[in-house]
Formats: sequence, C-alpha cells, structure tokens
Amino acid sequence: NAELLWEGLETLDLPPLMPRSHRLPTLTTPQLSPATDDAAVRRRLLEEFNIEIAGGFGPLKGKVWRIGLMGSSSRREYVTLLLAALRQVLA
Repeated sequence: NAELLWEGLETLDLPPLMPRSHRLPTLTTPQLSPATDDAAVRRRLLEEFNIEIAGGFGPLKGKVWRIGLMGSSSRREYVTLLLAALRQVLA
C-alpha cells in the first residue's frame, strides 16, 4: 500500500520528502509545492471526502503532509480514494 501511495503521489507532483531507502511504509511525508495551500487542501479532504491527513510540524509546517498507513487505514481502496480525492482537490 505504501508503494501504491508513493507512486501515486509522484504522479501528482507530491514527491515524498525522504529518499526511498529511508522511508517508513507507515508514514509518508509528501512535499508540497509552494503554491499549495496546505490547510485549505486538508480541510477540503476532510469536509468533502472524510479523509484526514496531518500537516507538518516546525520547519516543515506548510511544506509537507503526514499521511499514515496503519492498521485498518492501510488498505488499497483507501489509498486509491485518497489519491483520487487529491487529484480532484488539487485540480
């Protein structure tokens, strides 16, 4: 599921911050473009799709998201739903 998420984020121009050799399958931190309104996108994901992702902390605030794939949320259908929702919100 992490591989699917990483590949999908790459196609959305949201490459993971960490190089593949240092990534954790349970937590992905995609890098945001400077034009992306971090809070607005996360709010729309929550309000329109009931998908919650977290923002970055400290020096990474507004620069990355924190997407968890743990337990029951680590399912292929949830990853594809998130990627489809991001495509729509970022369009």
